[in-house]
Amino acid sequence: MSKSKLNMCYPRYKKNGELISYRFHFSGKDPLTGKFKQYTATWKVPQNLSKKEIEVERKKFELEFVNECEKKSKGTFVTDENILFGDFADQWLEEIKNREESYGSYASAKNHLTIIKQCFGNYLLKNISPNVIQNFYNFICSRTYTKTYVFVKKSINELVNEQKIPKYKVARECGIDRLTLRLAGTIGNQVSMQTAKCVANYFNVPLDKYFSIEQRETKYSCATNKGIKTTLVMILNAAKKRMLIEHNYATKDYTNPVTGTIKKKEIYNEEQAKEFLKFAMQEKDIRKKTVFALFLFLGLRNAEVCGLEWKDIDLQNGTLKIERNSLYFKEFGVITKEPKTKNSKRTMYMPQQLTKILNEYYIWWSEQKQLHGDLWYNADRLFLQDDGKPLHPCTPRTWLDKFETAHGLAHVPPHALRHTSITLQLMAGVPIKAVSQRAGHADEHITLNIYTHFLKEEDIKAAQKFNDFLNV
Repeated sequence: MSKSKLNMCYPRYKKNGELISYRFHFSGKDPLTGKFKQYTATWKVPQNLSKKEIEVERKKFELEFVNECEKKSKGTFVTDENILFGDFADQWLEEIKNREESYGSYASAKNHLTIIKQCFGNYLLKNISPNVIQNFYNFICSRTYTKTYVFVKKSINELVNEQKIPKYKVARECGIDRLTLRLAGTIGNQVSMQTAKCVANYFNVPLDKYFSIEQRETKYSCATNKGIKTTLVMILNAAKKRMLIEHNYATKDYTNPVTGTIKKKEIYNEEQAKEFLKFAMQEKDIRKKTVFALFLFLGLRNAEVCGLEWKDIDLQNGTLKIERNSLYFKEFGVITKEPKTKNSKRTMYMPQQLTKILNEYYIWWSEQKQLHGDLWYNADRLFLQDDGKPLHPCTPRTWLDKFETAHGLAHVPPHALRHTSITLQLMAGVPIKAVSQRAGHADEHITLNIYTHFLKEEDIKAAQKFNDFLNV
C-alpha cells in the first residue's frame, strides 16, 4: 500500500459523539486521460463493535480501497459484471456507427463480427482467455473456401487464325484486354472464368474444349485474417477501458501472428504504364483524362482524388494539397471526411505534364460552372455531377474499366494505378523517403514493407549489374 497516495481518512460523528463512518480520499489518475483524479469512498461503521474491532475492520477496508484505486489508476481494475461478449460487441458496434470518424471501422467491423460472435458470442467477457483466443486465430487461419481455377487446355489462336480476325478486334468484342487474349493463346496459362466464357461464347465453341476447370480449397488471405484480429482487439480494448476485463488477450503480447495467403499486388509494369499513359493523354473526355493522370502521376488514392477542391491546387506554383477524402459506404452513402492519418495530409509538387492537364481542366470546369448556374454556385470540387453534388467515389472505377476495355489494356482497379505510380517512382530512382512522403505513408518503413517484393527484384538487378561491371 502506498501511504503517500492515501490523502485523507477522517471519521464522521453524530451530534451525540457516536462514530458513524470513515471517509477515504485517494490521489490517482484517470487511466483514459492520464490526468489527476480524486477517488473517494465511505465506510459505515457496523454497530456493536469494540474500538479495537472497528480499527481492524477500518484498516481492512482501507487496504481494499487503496488496492482498488491503484488498479483503477493503472487501468487494470475489473468491475464484477457478468457481461456476454456478444452483447458488448453489439453495443460497441452501435457506438462506432454513430461516430463520423469511424465509418470505415464500422463497415469492416460489421463484416468481421459475424465470425467473431460465432466463437465468442456466448462467452462472458471475463472468461475469455489467451488459449481461447489463440484457438480462434488458429481456426480463422486454417479456414478454406472453394475457389475456381481455369486453365487454357487448347490454344484459341487456332480459332483466331482460322477465322482471320485481328486479335485487337477479338479482344474488343469479347470485352477483354489484349494481354488476357494473349494469355488464352498459351496452353497451361491461367485465366478467369469470365474470360473463358467470353471467348467460348464469341467463337461459339464448348467451354471445356479449350479450358479446363478445377475446384481448389484455398485459405483466406492474410489481410482478411488480420482484419478480423484487429476488430477483436478493438472490442476488447474498449472492454478494458471500461474496466470489464483486466487484460486484452487478443493482442500480440499473448498470441501468435495470424497467417493466410498473400495476394500479389496488381500493377502495370513500365511498358504497360507507358501504354496506359499514351492512351490517357489521348482521352477526349477531359474529366477522365484528369482523373487518370492524378492516379498515375501522383499515386493518389481514389478517395483523395474525389475529395479534391480547387482551393487545394496552386496552378501557378504547381502544388497540390490533400485535405480530405470522399468515400462511399453502403450504410451511410457518400461522405466527406479528413484523411485517416496526419501523414495523409500532405502537399506535393506536381509534374509539369500534370499541371498542364489541370490548367486545361480548370478552363473546361469554369465553363461548366457557368452553364450549370445555381446548381454549381457553391461548388469547388474538381469532380462534380451535373446537379452539383460531388462525383460518386465508384465512378472513377467505372470509367477506368471501360477505358481499359476500349484500349485492350490489362484490367486493374484505381488503387493499382497508385501502386504502379509508387513502383515507377522507385524504379526512376526517387529516394524512398521522398516516395513515402508523397504517398502519404507514416514513414519509409511502411513503404518498404509494402513494396518489399519490388525492392528485392531491384536489389537482384543491382547485384547482377555490379557483378557484370567487376567481371574481368
